[in-house]
Amino acid sequence: MNLTKREKQVMSLLWLGLKDRTMANVLGLSVRTVQNHLSRIYLKLGAKNRTQAITRFLDIYGQFALDSISGEENEKNNFTLECGNLYSVVNGF
Repeated sequence: MNLTKREKQVMSLLWLGLKDRTMANVLGLSVRTVQNHLSRIYLKLGAKNRTQAITRFLDIYGQFALDSISGEENEKNNFTLECGNLYSVVNGF
């Protein structure tokens, strides 16, 4: 199963529990485009919903896979930091 770079970014945001609209804002995409990416992720993982997608991804790749999902180290760190900051803002932490 191969996820595209964008699907991996969506998967990272999915892991953070963000809603479609918030993912769209973070990635600079329309909500419909995010939903299309999620549909392809579900299809590739054989999942029916967000929880199954995360569970199946972790079953296949292990618990640390989401930490390195965004690519090269600097890009990953920047993306993860941005997502973490966004998660804190969205959830009031």
